[in-house]
Amino acid sequence: MSYQGGVAQLKQVEALVLDQTAYRFLGDNFAGPKMDKDQMLWLHEAIKGTNLDDKVAHQVIGATLYVILAHDTHDGIDEPSDAIQKTLQERQLTVLAGDFYSSLYYRALSGLGMIDLLAALQSGVQETNEAKVNLYQLHITGDEDYLTHLIMSKAAIFSRFATYFDCDEAFISVGAHAILLTHLLAERKNWLFSNHSLFQAAYEHGYMALNVQADFAVWLDDLIVTVKAEIKANMGGLAISEMMEERLKELLGQ
Repeated sequence: MSYQGGVAQLKQVEALVLDQTAYRFLGDNFAGPKMDKDQMLWLHEAIKGTNLDDKVAHQVIGATLYVILAHDTHDGIDEPSDAIQKTLQERQLTVLAGDFYSSLYYRALSGLGMIDLLAALQSGVQETNEAKVNLYQLHITGDEDYLTHLIMSKAAIFSRFATYFDCDEAFISVGAHAILLTHLLAERKNWLFSNHSLFQAAYEHGYMALNVQADFAVWLDDLIVTVKAEIKANMGGLAISEMMEERLKELLGQ
């Protein structure tokens, strides 16, 4: 498929997700997580080789994006110990949004008769939550384990999706590392802007300390370099679209 053709298909998927009255209301009133377009791109890559027609494939991708939105939204419900507390309206909207996204993906996948995929995605949500807890509590045995948990915390749902559609291990590895890379690059921007990062605890604990003299900014750059190297190591012979190749080049160049 050409680059232009791929972009057109992804716009159709995005339009399908956005074409909900409640979604538009939440978009105007709820400052929660937004649709992850890199995940959408990788989901599209994972499903494109199947025998599903485009309409059904778009519905499946849309439903999976709702799984991700539901998880990320519920993950944003604050705890009493959080430094910044949401207002009552913000809290109510967060719960409403998470429940809304959950109802959409249940309805979509149940309507398509894809109960097995629904179960696979739920396993991905569980793995995501477990990885986040272990990262937060630093229940990690070493650098390799830290990176594995970091990938799972961002890409377990994609990995379960891709496995369900029989994608090979190299494709899943590159996709999962690329999804993580987008988050690491965003985190680096956030650090430069706010001088605050969720990764500081891991740095202080000594994980991924490739350069023992590094300050946090260098440590984060080293982690980004490590993830890029993993992507490059598995890209040889990978069957991906022109659009995906362009996106990977863009990410690896940052």
